Amino acid sequence: MVRNTFVLVLAGLLLCFCACKKDSSIQVNPAPDSLKIKQTLIVGEWTLQKQTLVSYVNNVLITDTTCVASDSVHSIAKFNNDSTFKSTSNALVTSGSLPSAISASVGGTYSFSKTTFNLTPTVTGLDFSVTGTLSTGIITSLPTLTTITHTVTIISISSTSLAFHTVDIYTETYNGTSNAYEKIQNFYYSK
Repeated sequence: MVRNTFVLVLAGLLLCFCACKKDSSIQVNPAPDSLKIKQTLIVGEWTLQKQTLVSYVNNVLITDTTCVASDSVHSIAKFNNDSTFKSTSNALVTSGSLPSAISASVGGTYSFSKTTFNLTPTVTGLDFSVTGTLSTGIITSLPTLTTITHTVTIISISSTSLAFHTVDIYTETYNGTSNAYEKIQNFYYSK
């Protein structure tokens, strides 16, 4: 009886080992690498459709606005394969009876890490308002800006739409006086 049990156990183990061998015809696909997917999706030229902006100076609300692209105000961001980008904005503003053109352009770098999207510097947008020392008129020297925090979070990304949220906290020092600024923006693009 013991001998029959031993043979049955041995046969069972042999069956298990044969059943558990690796089958080379079975393909296991790894989970998609979301960082590579985002990196691939972001490459190309994006047209800014809408921008929201909330800004504070010394913890006092200064701006709370939404800007929408139009024929006279538009912005484009182009993200390249080499992790660089260029952002250009243009506006046609009528001051008095004469229209004048305003433009802004910035270039920088971007990258993805496990939990964040790094974008330095922030892209140009649809809001052309000037705050701080530069908005006060004639100045004799440029203010000193000191970045405290610059964060960017992707809200959504697909092959046709991109949205991200930025928070910039910095100080501006001019003629010995410092002011604390906080700009919170959302950018909504389409391809």
